[in-house]
Amino acid sequence: MSAHNESASEANGDSSGTETRRIGRPPKVDEHGTPTRERLLNAAIDVCVEYGYAGVTLSEIARRADVSTPAVYSHFDGKAELLITASKRELEAIGGDRLPAALGLRNIARQWLSPDFAKTRILVGELHRAAVRHPDVASLLDDWLLDNSVRFQEAAGMTLSQIKMFYLLILGATNLESVSAVEVDQDVLEAEMITLIEGWLSDRYS
Repeated sequence: MSAHNESASEANGDSSGTETRRIGRPPKVDEHGTPTRERLLNAAIDVCVEYGYAGVTLSEIARRADVSTPAVYSHFDGKAELLITASKRELEAIGGDRLPAALGLRNIARQWLSPDFAKTRILVGELHRAAVRHPDVASLLDDWLLDNSVRFQEAAGMTLSQIKMFYLLILGATNLESVSAVEVDQDVLEAEMITLIEGWLSDRYS
């Protein structure tokens, strides 16, 4: 199948951004069994980390995901939605049902500072900086933050002011790589952030 026919075939269906549009056949996968949508998300993270939001192009993401550029639009509306979705996927992996317990906030802080989470930290930082100049990014981020705030309120019992300060703390940590000249052991840095959170939300840790 040519790249043109492949992209036309993938584009047939609704614009929901889910794999369910392909009724009657499974998602296209690569030789490792990774569906196209997941390959696009993975590629989007890598490209954004390397070039920053402004340097991201759908053609480069598509090339790395081994699909045609038009095929991207059968999964996402554009660059902003693709990168926001990639960020959501990574962040949801460290949240989930651990929020109601005090241990949940500790785990979020600990995993956020983990070297394995470096790409996601950089991605989140890039998206929030891009939101200042790109209304489409700002709108998607606003929707996500508001939805997530409701989850924090219901699951973690946090007030809106506490939630906003937690966001600001986490966003500040997206600059971890840029202050690497100040050398601190990973476990010490994690302990400092957890101490900060526990002192601030003392009622949850009493």
